[in-house]
Parts: sequence; C-alpha cells; structure tokens
Amino acid sequence: MISTVDAPRSRLPLLSGAALLALPVLLALAGTMNFLVDDAFISFRYADHLASGHGLVWNIGEAPPVEGYSNFLWTLVCAAMELAELPPEVGSRVLGVLCAIALLALVARVAQGRFGTGWSAQLTALAFAALAPIAVWSTSGLETMAFSLCVFGVFERLCAQRGAPHVLGASAWAAIAVLTRADGFVWVAMSALAALAADPSERRAMLRAVAVVALVTLATALAYLAFRWSYFEALQPNTARIKVAFGAKYLLRGAQYVASLCLCVASVPIALGGAVARARRDGTGLARGALVFCACAFAYLIVLGGDWMMMYRMLVPAMPFAALALGAWLATLASDARRLALGAPLVALGALPCFDLHVTPLGLRERAHFRWSQEYRTEHAMWAKGVVDIRDWIEVGRALGIATAPGESIVLGNIGAFGYYAPELVVLDTHGLTNREPLAPVDPEAREMPGHDRKIEFAAFEKYAPTYFNARVVDARDPWKILPKSWQALGADGAITGPNESALAKFEFRLVPLEVAAGFRADTALLLVRFRR
Repeated sequence: MISTVDAPRSRLPLLSGAALLALPVLLALAGTMNFLVDDAFISFRYADHLASGHGLVWNIGEAPPVEGYSNFLWTLVCAAMELAELPPEVGSRVLGVLCAIALLALVARVAQGRFGTGWSAQLTALAFAALAPIAVWSTSGLETMAFSLCVFGVFERLCAQRGAPHVLGASAWAAIAVLTRADGFVWVAMSALAALAADPSERRAMLRAVAVVALVTLATALAYLAFRWSYFEALQPNTARIKVAFGAKYLLRGAQYVASLCLCVASVPIALGGAVARARRDGTGLARGALVFCACAFAYLIVLGGDWMMMYRMLVPAMPFAALALGAWLATLASDARRLALGAPLVALGALPCFDLHVTPLGLRERAHFRWSQEYRTEHAMWAKGVVDIRDWIEVGRALGIATAPGESIVLGNIGAFGYYAPELVVLDTHGLTNREPLAPVDPEAREMPGHDRKIEFAAFEKYAPTYFNARVVDARDPWKILPKSWQALGADGAITGPNESALAKFEFRLVPLEVAAGFRADTALLLVRFRR
C-alpha cells in the first residue's frame, strides 16, 4: 500500500508541472478534432432572441415559450456573447477550450495532491489530455466541457484535503452544474458519492460537507424549477419529453453505447480494470472514487439508452475519473520505469480514435453499434460527417436568412444552424425539441438512434400552414438534379429540365440565386419547396 502525500492541496499551483506537460497534447488534439455541432445552434438562437429583447424563445412571439434547450446557464453565456457582439459560434468554442484547460488543471492538482509530483501524476494528466472524447468536445460549441468542469470541481473541492473538504467551493460548483445542464443534479450526486468513496476514513467530515452540497443542489434545482414553471409553464424541459424513454429495449441500446466507448477508447476500460485489480494497494483513495463515479455514469447512460452524438458526449464527465483511475493504478507500481512502461502506451491508446485507429476488431465494434437506424460508422467517421454536415447546414441557414421574410415558416428535422442564421423565420421541428405538438406513438419494435425514438408527424404542423418544408443549396447551373427521380422532368437527351407535371401539381419550387459577394460559393442557389395551395 502506498501512502497519501501530505502536502496541502492549497499550496499546489493552478497550472502545475503535470498540467503544463499535458497542455500541448490537449491543444494539439483539440485542434485536430476542431468541430462545431448543430445542436449548439439551438442554444445560439435562444441566446440571440434573448439578447435582442424577445426573451428565451425559439420562435419570436411564441406564448408560452418552449424550453428546447437543456443548458440554461450556457445559453445565458451565449446571450452575453451576442450582447458583446462576439459571435457565439466562435466564443463558445474558445470558452470550451478554456474549460478543458481548467479541467486539465484540476485533474493534475488532484493527481499531484494524492500521488506527488512523480510520473503517476504526470501520466494521469497526459492520459486525460489525450482522451479522444475530450479532444472532440472541447470545440463543439456545447456546454459539455463547462459542465464536466463543474462536475469534477465538486469532487476536487470535496477531496481537496483529507478531513477538510472545501464546502463552499464544492457547493458553488454544484449550483453551477445544476444550472448548466437539466440533469446536473444527477451528476453532482455521482461526484459526491465518488468523494465519499475516495475518503472513507474521513466519513464524518465528508458526510457533513456532502449534506451541505446536497442542500445547495436541491435549492438550486427547485429555484430553476420554479422559474421553468413560471416562464415555460412546464415542469420538465421539452428536450426530456422528447428524448427520455425507458424499457428493456433502451437498456440494451444503452449497454451497447457503454460497450462501444470501451471498445473505441480502449484505454478507459483498461485503466478502470487496473484500478479494480490494484484497489487494495491504493492508499490515495482515488481508485475507489474514480470507480464509483464511472460505475454510476455508465449505469446512468445505460438507463437513458445512450446518446446519438459522436465520441460519447454524455460520458465526457467520466473521462477525468478514468484518468485518475489510471493514475491510482500506476501509483501502486514499484518504480517509475514500470509506470512509464505501462502508462505511456495507455496515454497513446486514448488518442488513437482521433486518427480512426483502433486496437479492437471491427466486428466486435459493430456488435456494439447503438445508432440502430443508421449504418455503422466509426466515431471518427461520425465526427468527419458532422464537420461536412455543419458546413452545409450553415450555408443553408445563411441563405434562408437572406431569402425568407419575417413570419414565413419552415418544417425541418435539423433545426440548429438553419434556425440561428434565419432568426425571424418560424422554424417547426419534426424532432420535437422546440415544439409542444403531440408526439407520434412509439413503435416498440422500431430501432432508432438514441434520442430519436419519439417524433412529431408532419401532419401535426399542417394547422400552421408552413410556408416551406424543404430547403437546399444547389448548383445553380443544374439545380433540379437534387430532386427525387420521381419528381424530375427529362428532356429528349435525358437531361433534367425541371420538376415534372406530377411534382408541380403538388409542390411549388422557388429558386433564389446566391451571391459570391454575400459569402456563398459561385454558381449556387437556394431551392425552397412548399406545398401548392
């Protein structure tokens, strides 16, 4: 058994040597995986409307508003960026990277406070910095890194010094976490349980601290619940109404989600397995704390049925604890040579998915496929597709902002960038995140992606007489080739000449040229489609 380093945590610098060593790795991988996700633009649109004086609304003038985001405080921060004329698609990503750096600093402080300044702490920080989920979600534009920082901040403050937890700091992190994500209280509870497991010999002091954190968490959650009811006239966010479902089918999908993480980011299960095997030799307590948190996080995602987004967004808060598990395992080894021989390959292993490299067989990873309604893609391929998709969706959104008039409406499935760049366009969401229309019945036999089990039928929006139901940026020289073959009219030479009579009987097509001077590609146009009235 190794002993705990007795140096007071408060004397450790914020950016310790371990953090400084790992920082270039974090920044290099985040730059490699530079990424902006469409869902971030949902928060950006709410933020823009709030900053413009319309309130926290998705569509201007809606009453009561719909809480179509799940990151209240992050949305307020984006609104502050709008007021400061800092584009949130830039500012949110910079803030995400800064939160990742701060999280690295806290991981390194915990590691050096418990392991000392040797290779155990340095490899812990490097392992965290190299994890592929951290690289992807640092620049996403979502609250993921800020929320993970808050959750780990609770743990760090409670475990700052054995027998003397920092209650005020932990409570502040907990309150921010609750306001940053709708399920923040669940993750705060995990962090508190991990802290209790990490310091079992100091249980009385820790229990008092956790009780205070729990009261602050409850008070914050109730305060926001009161706001939600008064403003949105609902007791749960609309995102939960759409995304959350329970049952055996979802447990299976959630288990596949967790298994997919372990098969893709193989350093995580190896680190956790090593911490389990050497837990009795770990005198720091971090092995127990890390294992408790990761077990709770995995169980929670299994119950929720997983998450569709690439590179395991919902398990990012568990990544600092996986790194601590590795550090606790390494700290039980007899020499630095052994720590380096074991730790360095595991650090590299965590980064391999950033380059679409894997040590587990493809067939095994396919068996853990959890996006049931799509063909299997690696997480890197999902990321690459997301990079291309958001570029195209931003282009369509900007075109909609130019080509549509205030009060016009469109029914869409991917609403983020389309809605943000056309703030006065009424956007109706077939995925139901930002609308309260009745949900279509869930097919118990259907195999959908996580979060997409419930939808709103297009017919539910007919009462709004939507102006458009489709929009695409097309090649202005041959705009009609994007139409389904059954809609195409063909000339004598087989060339596509436009929509055929059958399509024209049902639909109207509007083609709007896009100017290079406005930032669009040459020879492009916006094709808008609506039902003929």
